[in-house]
Formats: sequence, structure tokens, C-alpha cells
Amino acid sequence: MGWLKWTVRLGGTALGATALIGLLHMPVARTLLARIGGCPFAGATPQEVERAQDRAFQVLRGSSPARHRPAMGFALETTTRKEIERWTRAHGLSCESSQGDTLVTCERVPAGALIPGATGRFDQLAFGFRLADHRLVNVSSLTIGLEPGAAAGLLTSAASRLEAALGAPANKRLPPADWNAQGPAYVAYRYSDYLAEVSAMNLPGRGVALREQYLSMREETGKQSTN
Repeated sequence: MGWLKWTVRLGGTALGATALIGLLHMPVARTLLARIGGCPFAGATPQEVERAQDRAFQVLRGSSPARHRPAMGFALETTTRKEIERWTRAHGLSCESSQGDTLVTCERVPAGALIPGATGRFDQLAFGFRLADHRLVNVSSLTIGLEPGAAAGLLTSAASRLEAALGAPANKRLPPADWNAQGPAYVAYRYSDYLAEVSAMNLPGRGVALREQYLSMREETGKQSTN
């Protein structure tokens, strides 16, 4: 889970609490928060983490529902953990399950497994599941060590895909042609039932990190709902 500590730092710096909340399912987030002043989730059960996440979403969600909820090719609140496990086996991925089977984390995932024709890879891809029925509510990816130009191109491509599906974002700071990674770049969508964020930031000594996150934000995430 070592890569996820950079996701926590990236989220906290570039996009504030919004980016950090989606990591509450992930064990490493608690350790890192403890190192920066104390973590209220130390020793928490998956049920307690999920309840805390639901409360936090009350602040983050927008006012209207999304017309679509893209999530790197997966269907939020429809795809099951067993379906994800079959997908990971079909692609020969190295993955582990944790947090009471509410988190599946895969390392070194070929980008082409998610985006047809894409090259390169994600250093980490994580799937978060609802406790009640183990349906997918969170998809996150992280790539570390990118050059600024490569990161800018990937972020711009992801932003274009999201805009084609959803329209204008709630917030954005797209990288200019001469972006040198001295400041963060991002695009973010907030709806009453969905959050999407793509962000890039330079991490000293690590190159540029590119992070994508797609979250179901329906009010009763702990109960089964229909699409």
C-alpha cells in the first residue's frame, strides 16, 4: 500500500478534504493521518469508517444528480466485488483484498485494461465496496514518477472524457502547454450522488503523481439502492 501515502498527500494539498475522504476505506490513510496530528479512525472497523465517510459526503456533495456516473469503465453501485475479482483474474493482475473485503487493491495495472488502446500503467488501482452488499462505490487510481508533459497529457485526456459525459466541471485548473508542475492541476465534478476528480501534482523526489477518483455519493450508501 506504499503508493497510497502519496495519494493522501496529493489529495490534501491539491483538492483538500474532498480528495482525502475517498481514502477512508484504505488502511494506509489512517496511519498517515496519525502521523500528521492524530487519526480518529485508528482501530476503527469497516462499519465505522463507512459511517464516517457517509457523514463527510454530506458536506462534499452537490445539489443535483449526475446524468452519468463514469468510473473507469465500471458501474458504481452495480458492479459486485466478485465481478471485480473475475476482471482482475482475467487480466492477470496482482491484487489483495482487505478491510473486511471492502477494498481490493491492484498493483502495476496496464492502462489498456481500462482504456482501450492506452499505453503505460497505473501504479495502483483500488476498488472500494459498500459493506451492505459488496457493490462498488469507489474507484481510484494512482500513477507516480511522471514527467510534467506526460502527466498534463493524461490529465487533459481524462478531463476531456469526463466533459464529454458530464459537461462542464464544478472546478478545474487544467495544465497549460508549458506546465512545469510547480502548481497542482485538476478537474473536479460534484453531484448529489457522484464525485469525480482527476489531479496532478509534483511530489519532490518522486516526479509528478496523477490521481483519479470516482465515488458514489448517494445519501444512504450503507443500504442497497438501484440505478
